Amino acid sequence: MPSFLPSETDLPSEIDPSFMAVDAALRLLQEGDFHSRWNIAKTLSTLGEVAVAPLLELLQTEEETDWELLWFTARILGNLNCASALQGLTQILHQTEHPDVAAMAISALANFGSQAIPTLSELLHQPSTRQIAVSTLAQLRHPEVVPLLLEVLGDPSPIIRATAVEALSHFYSPAIQAALFTALHDPQAAVRQAAVLGIGIQVSQSETADPDESITQLEPLLWDLNLEVCRQTVVALARIGNERSVRLLDRVLQSIHTPTALQLDIIRNLAWIHHPAALESLRRFLLQSQLDADFAADSADALVLEAIAVLGRLTEASRPIAAQLLLTLLHTNHPVLQTARGKQQMIFSLGQLQQSIATESLIHLLADPDPGVRFHAIAALKQLAAPDTLQRLQTAQQTTSSALQAGIALALQEWNLPASAH
Repeated sequence: MPSFLPSETDLPSEIDPSFMAVDAALRLLQEGDFHSRWNIAKTLSTLGEVAVAPLLELLQTEEETDWELLWFTARILGNLNCASALQGLTQILHQTEHPDVAAMAISALANFGSQAIPTLSELLHQPSTRQIAVSTLAQLRHPEVVPLLLEVLGDPSPIIRATAVEALSHFYSPAIQAALFTALHDPQAAVRQAAVLGIGIQVSQSETADPDESITQLEPLLWDLNLEVCRQTVVALARIGNERSVRLLDRVLQSIHTPTALQLDIIRNLAWIHHPAALESLRRFLLQSQLDADFAADSADALVLEAIAVLGRLTEASRPIAAQLLLTLLHTNHPVLQTARGKQQMIFSLGQLQQSIATESLIHLLADPDPGVRFHAIAALKQLAAPDTLQRLQTAQQTTSSALQAGIALALQEWNLPASAH
């Protein structure tokens, strides 16, 4: 095993203790198990530039078969902030074919920030390291990487194109926006998906991005042949969140040609758009779903249950409208609300909304023959915490059917108030 100490003729009269520390640490790095290597890597990372030359020498003597040693070497070099460490990481990338070693070298290079860009630019122009260079550049949030990433958008590799598109999404300029629009027409779905995601990020975060132009460009992707592209387009349009984007989502939601999975995504995203048109879209869908003979029963149930569920999770400002919408649906003959599962979801959402206008309807549900529905109604009434809830329960108990009286008695018991006391 080679020693990393200088020869006796090169030694100064007093040996620097750091040389001894590096030599001992490198021996442990070569010979130890994973746990020992992990600990010694921490030590070497603290020794500074004095550790770089021995590590580079180690790279010359080690074979690819000990990929774990190369992994730790890359990890250490990434913590040594000097130009020679960059050289070592570049050497590792040329030397290794092991994906874990390459991933660590990429992560280590990213630690150098803008200092690594010249090195990465060189790697970018070599076919064997092009993909690795793009992956590393994608981790650097620095404006200097933009020209390099724009340069590879026409690369034959869809992985490289998609990686570059995703990375460019975190910067904004007219040139980048135009590149993202172009990438929407890429033959590879992964690239289109990355472009859609990027446009959604840019419109929601940049004040200069044009939402109308972005919507125009995104609209065809709602009907993409790849479902994941469609789903990402739904998210992007929801991020834009204006009336025009809601209208597009509503049109796809109502179409009988839209897959159920995509309809579920639209319902979930509509619920988080802070625009009155989004709630109106959900209301129209819920009311229309009970009239549409083209709906398959299982699909209709899944979609309606999801719409009821998301309405229960709205922010405080939208809760009164959502509660009124759900109560309107509750008083229809919607098929999904003829089932215990449908009633339970409706009750659960009304409880989450905590609107007192639901009190009377929840009290009447205490007469339901299904025990699960009754217990859900009791829990929702307790969530509402309306000041007159107990009084309204007591009044209803004296003037209604025996089934409701039994349900109210159970509710009062949950409040630790025996029915006989009233």
